[in-house]
Amino acid sequence: MGLNWKSVKAAHVTQACEALLNSAGPRPKPRGLTVIYKDKLLPAKTILRMAYCLANNIPSETKLKFASSEGSLQLLRSLGFRAERLQTNHPVAAKD
Repeated sequence: MGLNWKSVKAAHVTQACEALLNSAGPRPKPRGLTVIYKDKLLPAKTILRMAYCLANNIPSETKLKFASSEGSLQLLRSLGFRAERLQTNHPVAAKD
């Protein structure tokens, strides 16, 4: 059975962002998809996992299997958050 992402609201994402910013441990390094919250880059997949757990009252250590993709960015944006794909450091070859 798939995950019910409709249960995740903006308040859950905000709670997840705040929890990650205020956690005492090392923060996961953002790669690929990010959420920009209070001028900080946060890993979108971590935020979505935390928000999903909050929205569905399941323990935060529960392992969720989902692929973060353009749909993840769209979900975050639909809830009013800035979400972006980090650019890779592969310069495009100049064309003559």
